[in-house]
Amino acid sequence: METINEIADAVHANARAHGFHPPESEIQFMANQCNNLHCEISELWEAWRAGKDSEMCDKDINLTCTEEELADLIIRALDISRRLEIDILNAINVKHKYNLTRPYKHGKLN
Repeated sequence: METINEIADAVHANARAHGFHPPESEIQFMANQCNNLHCEISELWEAWRAGKDSEMCDKDINLTCTEEELADLIIRALDISRRLEIDILNAINVKHKYNLTRPYKHGKLN
């Protein structure tokens, strides 16, 4: 896999194959997916709070807890992008280009 869109295709196919896209309304889908993203963020935060951020995760995959949770966040976001038929590579490029024009800390003092 070379591009982020190819990775998105692969993770979405895997999520479908493993039952993460049952028939449901779009609002239920988005609620579930936002909840899943929140859970991954919480797992990342809990690893940091427990001082386990640089420790190896509990799976035999040679990743730290931080690496695993960040990967999970990205995988879930890519899966959502494919379900919604979003060209995530384009969206990232457009948003990054916009962010380059923003002021320091987006104009906030703190």
